[in-house]
Amino acid sequence: MRPAYLLLPLLLLTACKPGGAAREGAGGEDLVARTLFTATGSFDAQADSRERIGGGLRRAVWTTRPPLEALSVVVQYDSDARPLSWMLDIRSPRFTARELAGPDAQAVTTLQGEALHPATGSRLQDTLILTTATGLRVVTRGYATQEDAALLPAFRR
Repeated sequence: MRPAYLLLPLLLLTACKPGGAAREGAGGEDLVARTLFTATGSFDAQADSRERIGGGLRRAVWTTRPPLEALSVVVQYDSDARPLSWMLDIRSPRFTARELAGPDAQAVTTLQGEALHPATGSRLQDTLILTTATGLRVVTRGYATQEDAALLPAFRR
């Protein structure tokens, strides 16, 4: 019989495995956390490409191992205000806009189509989640202010 302390690393590895129970969390909280970590740079080191695109904007792209359950993920952000100003393009996600936004999200209409505005109190409360032809687009109010002002009316409650 093996000592229990030898099994501890194995248990920790399986508990942290992507797609495991910790990933699926109640109410989609782990999905929200992973989305925010992706947007704010926690997974940039694993991106397939990172580039400057001008005007103070940068982009990171994941196609081989996206940090979210999707075919690919692109984050575009203001390099001086990344936590406040970013846009995620999530191609072919394996989750819905409603799962990401939460059950109390408000449906809004934008010039770009239907979107969800997560409820006040949500960690995504200052974002819009738009459904696109290829997946989802998550935009912060700060990003909309700088890059896509037509979305600003949808942020009003």
